[in-house]
Amino acid sequence: MFLISSAVIFIAAGAHPAARPGVADSCYHYRPASVSLTGRLIQRTLPGPPNYQSIARGDRPQVVDLLILDAPICTIPDYKDSPNTDAFRGQDTIQVRRAESTWPEVRRLSGRRVVVKGTLAEWALGPDRTPVVIDPTEVRSLPK
Repeated sequence: MFLISSAVIFIAAGAHPAARPGVADSCYHYRPASVSLTGRLIQRTLPGPPNYQSIARGDRPQVVDLLILDAPICTIPDYKDSPNTDAFRGQDTIQVRRAESTWPEVRRLSGRRVVVKGTLAEWALGPDRTPVVIDPTEVRSLPK
């Protein structure tokens, strides 16, 4: 699933900014730690249930909100009792999960540079499309 989803994200999100030499990824803890990330918010239609592989072969289309980060991030694995036990490096695109309280802002600000505040989690099989996802609590536009 990871290889298929990653390939889909790289294709769907388009070209990514090159990593800046000499700049290390900023590393973040998973929830309950709050984070604030900046980047360009986009929406892409990707294959959804039942197989998350191909709309042409019968998977339902699913609109996914993605944040193309200004700079890559990494995650710090949490304690063994946590569901978030993997460390990821070089994450330049993360999925913004849909939340009732922030959905109107996400939809309105698609295509713009934004700050997304919330908590990070590892992906779950199925609807999550990037290894690291954010559960947003606030989404606001940045000046152009």
